[in-house]
Amino acid sequence: MNALIKSNSLIKEILKDRYRSLVLIIGLMILTGIVQATSVLGLMPIVDFVINQDQQEHNEITQVIANTLYQYNIPVNILSLGILYLCLVLIRSSTLALQKYVTTKTIFSIMKQMIFGLYESFLNTSWSFFGTKEYGTLANTLVKETEKASIGFESLAQMIASSVSILFYFFLLLFLSWQLSLLVLLLTIILFSPSVLLNKYVYSVRKRHTEASNNFQGRMYDTLNALKLITGFSKKQDTLKEVKPSVNTVAKTSVQFTMVRVLFSQLGEPVAVFLVVISVVIGLNYLNMGIAELIAFLYSINRLSVESQSFITQRNNIFASLPSFEQINALKIESESSQESLDGKSIELFKRGIFVENLSFSYDDEQVLSDINLEVPRGSMVAVVGPSGSGKSTLIDLIMGFYKSQNGKVKVDDDLLDSIKLHDWRLLTGYIPQQPFLFNASIKENLLWAKKGATDLEIKEACKLANAEEFILDLKEQYNTLVGERGVRLSGGQAQRICLARALIKKPQLLILDEATSALDSHSELLIQDSIEKLTGETTIICIAHRLSTIKKANRIYYLNQGRILEAGTFEELVASLSGEFRKTAELQGII
Repeated sequence: MNALIKSNSLIKEILKDRYRSLVLIIGLMILTGIVQATSVLGLMPIVDFVINQDQQEHNEITQVIANTLYQYNIPVNILSLGILYLCLVLIRSSTLALQKYVTTKTIFSIMKQMIFGLYESFLNTSWSFFGTKEYGTLANTLVKETEKASIGFESLAQMIASSVSILFYFFLLLFLSWQLSLLVLLLTIILFSPSVLLNKYVYSVRKRHTEASNNFQGRMYDTLNALKLITGFSKKQDTLKEVKPSVNTVAKTSVQFTMVRVLFSQLGEPVAVFLVVISVVIGLNYLNMGIAELIAFLYSINRLSVESQSFITQRNNIFASLPSFEQINALKIESESSQESLDGKSIELFKRGIFVENLSFSYDDEQVLSDINLEVPRGSMVAVVGPSGSGKSTLIDLIMGFYKSQNGKVKVDDDLLDSIKLHDWRLLTGYIPQQPFLFNASIKENLLWAKKGATDLEIKEACKLANAEEFILDLKEQYNTLVGERGVRLSGGQAQRICLARALIKKPQLLILDEATSALDSHSELLIQDSIEKLTGETTIICIAHRLSTIKKANRIYYLNQGRILEAGTFEELVASLSGEFRKTAELQGII
């Protein structure tokens, strides 16, 4: 029950715009229940006419139906009664089909909303959200848990439908024999009551299944991204051993849940037979029921047993889906609570530059940046260098708006970055990460991703600026060449130049390179360096670099260490300082 309460907010949000559909579905369920009960009564006159040829011995229901047919000049015989029963069955089937259609359509609409809503909340949340999450959990939630949650809604609909059918069949049983109905009700409750004890078990099984699925997805994500590394280190068997426990848990919990369902599916028939035998003995020997009434009663008991079994099965399915609801709800609430602001001042250009004033930042009480002050005048090239872990990439993340500044200011001209629409700000920037990422598409499609509708001329100009056109034209398919997953069909230098072209096709006012040449060979580095120098003066450039050779021509260089700026100046000024850390680094790299 607590799990159901925890998932309540998500369920309410999903259902809030679907009350009309819910009312229609419940209405159709009630109509289906009425028609099902009526169709059972339609069977009684046929049995009555077969057994009793004397009309005086027919039961009241048969007489009512016969009188109704006489009023419309329809002969009362097996044929007419059979046609009447057939019509009732067709109406029941049509109503049931309509109810199933509306229910299925609504459920798939709910599933679509859950997937798209969760996906949208992930895309709109701040970067800090992803810093604490495993991608396997996020992927599993989007793909599998939303599917299991939608099955929960389907089970809820089927449980309601079974409840309605149970109600009408029980009313029918009361109408046929209230004494025998109360006995059947009591026996049914006793026989099916142990199923209530299984709810917690089913919930715990599916909880472990969800956790194992998260772990498995995470392992798969890591394995596929590090497959070359795993092969190179001969770690295939070790990787299989690491994945095996989560796979075993997924399989084990799936078997456990399936066996619970099988148990109740097999219990239904013995329970129905037991109730039928009891009803026949008591109905004939103690209540003097007629054969037609008894057959209708037994048929209703059979349907009541089937619906009761369905009710319990769907109830277990609902409890099985609660861990999925919990995970979806928790991630959605957390991602929405840290969503990036859509408000702020619109910006189409900046005139003076970017200014960082007294900026400090920490992750979970770990100080990363302290009292940072730097300027990036418009049209200049500014470099930030320093050892690994000095806070360079964090500084870029703050300038990009991935994180909010905790202390100090990041300003664009005279406006605080926090007061500007981040969407507008990022439209002005071109960002190139350290690890090149390309989509599994053609070179042209990767470039068009950055600027839809770009002309062939714009694509070629961007590739020329990035020194990429020469190798592209040497490829068999040229711009239509598929680059593979994450660009694996290209060399590192080629992929990085495509990433640079992708940034340049936007014609950004600010170009940010986050150690974009650190993993490249000397030739590729020189080509990227040449591309950057072509842009200097027209495009504002912030370059994070390990290799100092790439930033010799920067207008200003900031040397960062342990989150603080230790030195600042031009290349010549910094190497002139005989005791400076920058000079020591330059000497180690052999560039002075």
